[in-house]
Formats: sequence, C-alpha cells, structure tokens
Amino acid sequence: MPRLVKLLARRRRLAAAAFAIAILVQACSSTSEEEPGAAHNEYVGADGVTSNIADTSRIVTLSGDLTEFIYELGAGPSVVATDLTTIHPPEAAALPKVGVGRFLSAEAVLGHDPTLVIGDTQTSPRSAIDQIRAAGVPVVIFEVSTTFDIMYHKAMILGSIVDATDAATALVETMKAEIDGVSQADGASNDAPTVAYLYTRGPDVMLLFGSGMVTNPVILATGATDAGIASGIEGSIPVTPEALIAAAPEVLVVPSEGLEALGGIDGLLAIPGIAETPAGTNRWILAYPEGDFLTPGPRIVDSVVLLADDLSQLTGAP
Repeated sequence: MPRLVKLLARRRRLAAAAFAIAILVQACSSTSEEEPGAAHNEYVGADGVTSNIADTSRIVTLSGDLTEFIYELGAGPSVVATDLTTIHPPEAAALPKVGVGRFLSAEAVLGHDPTLVIGDTQTSPRSAIDQIRAAGVPVVIFEVSTTFDIMYHKAMILGSIVDATDAATALVETMKAEIDGVSQADGASNDAPTVAYLYTRGPDVMLLFGSGMVTNPVILATGATDAGIASGIEGSIPVTPEALIAAAPEVLVVPSEGLEALGGIDGLLAIPGIAETPAGTNRWILAYPEGDFLTPGPRIVDSVVLLADDLSQLTGAP
C-alpha cells in the first residue's frame, strides 16, 4: 500500500478513536466530583522508588515520548514545562524548557512549581532527582522503550496516572493493530534487508546502534534485520570501518539533521568505511527527523509505516 494511503488510513482510525475518547472523557467529567488534576495513584518506578501521586495539575515531562503520550491521553493542559526532546505537538514544543533530561537541573524543574515530574531511566543525575523528591514533588521514572511492549505498558501506566485509563486502552489497541499490520505484511518477506541505524549530529558524533536501543523495534517491525544486533553490538559504539564491515548494512538509517550537518549523502559517504558497505555502494540511505524516529511515542506508528514503505521501494520487496 502506498505510503500516503497508509498514513491517511491511520489518521482516519486515530481520528475515530480520538472522537470516541473525547465523548468518553466528556461523559466521565460530567459525573465526576473530583477537582481537575486530582489523582490518587501509587506507582513503583523503574528506579524502584514508589511515588504517591495526589495531584497531576502541573506536570513537567523530561522526555519527548512522555510528553506526546500525555497529550494524546488528553492531559496536555496539565503540562507546564518539558525538556528539549519534546518537539511535538506544537503546543507542547512551545512550552518553557527545563534543559535536557539527561543533564537534569533540579532548580530548573522546581522553578515551574510542578506537582508531578515524569522521566525515564536516562534522566540524570540521580542527585537532581533526589533533590526534586526532597522538595516534596513525586518523580515517576519509566523504562526507556526499547520494545513495543515496554511502550504499551508505559502508555497504560500514564493513563492510570492522569485518570485516562480508557483512553490509554483505546490508544494502545490502535497502535498495536497498526504496528502488527505492518509486521504481518512485511515480516513474511524473504527479501527483507539488513538495516543499521547510524546516529550522527555531524562528523564529531557518529554512533552505530546495536541491541537495547529504541530503534530496534522499529526496524524489526518492518521485517528487516537489525544489522547492529546481528553483528553483536550492545548499546551503541563509535563508527569505525571495522564495525561497519562487520555489520555490513544494506540500508543505513540516519537522522535527517545529522545528514544535513554532514552535507548530504556525499558527506556521509566520505566517512571512512561507509562507502564500502552495501548501503554505501548502492546509496541506500534513509533519513528521518530525529524526534520522529528516536521518540517511541504515539507517532512511532507513522515511523514504522514510513520505514516499511521506504524499504520496500528501495529493495523492491513486496
């Protein structure tokens, strides 16, 4: 199915789901006596710390995927600040920023008078998290979504936290159906290529991704082989000719921002070793905005569909 048709079909399904969720939320709000932002949840985070959440009226998010899920679940108005990885939706991107979650400043977060802070296992340093908690603000820490199951679980827990369990269930069911549809269509192909994700922000930052990365489930959902996983890379490693030869990717996926910083495909191919890979020989390079591909939130479905379609067009696989 052509990419545009797939995306239009997805948007129609999501629009229908959003309408149903809106009706449900409206019905619930008409009978609830709770004040807006009220919550009574207890959650044991990925860091082993139990957070008692009594108020979700002022949320600070420390990862773009968390922001997108909160907005998709209808609790966007409660978000008062985000970190710099939030680029979507536009109203969230326009909110005040607290820096980058991986280099957290407790003062920057507390300056927004939050009632709840949400981050993940990449949020650091721990001392900043402890300082926020010492100020009486719960900090919920989630696992990074290196599998879709982790992502679905995250969406359900966030739904519970912001009192939108039904909306979360509907969203997860829709995402599963979309992603499973791509996997079933592409996974049976014997012509699925070997794909490597190469993270770059320019010539000074060149990393080859392996197992345990958020790119894994997106690549695997298309039926492709993740070259980094297949060559035994754990996490990410610096790009070297030896690593590229071992991975032997037929297709390279890179951030569009990084490709632009390198001067385009020719600049990328000038990096030692890349031109010698099958991907470099065939110039099979795919570039996607970093926030679209590395943020496993609601929009990751679009990324799976786009990658599957683009791989099909490159390789001629059905």
